[in-house]
Amino acid sequence: MEAYIITFLHGNYAVAAFSRLQGFGYNNIKLMQTPFSIKNECDLCIKVNDRKTLDIVLNECRNKFPVSNVYSRMERNGSYVYKLLP
Repeated sequence: MEAYIITFLHGNYAVAAFSRLQGFGYNNIKLMQTPFSIKNECDLCIKVNDRKTLDIVLNECRNKFPVSNVYSRMERNGSYVYKLLP
């Protein structure tokens, strides 16, 4: 199953964006610790489960919360592989 990881400039932005999105009623997002393999980013991130929700989250965060990077997460051989999206 593919998922998307959105990292922010600071963890506070991730918490603020998650809170705002939860207030709008989006339930298929999750606030979580940034995976160790991409830990050079901030310590918290938002995980979304589909491309449509990813687009919604990025549109809501535009000009409000500085998004650092977006990664695609895929499972291969029992572990997760992260790919930076352009």
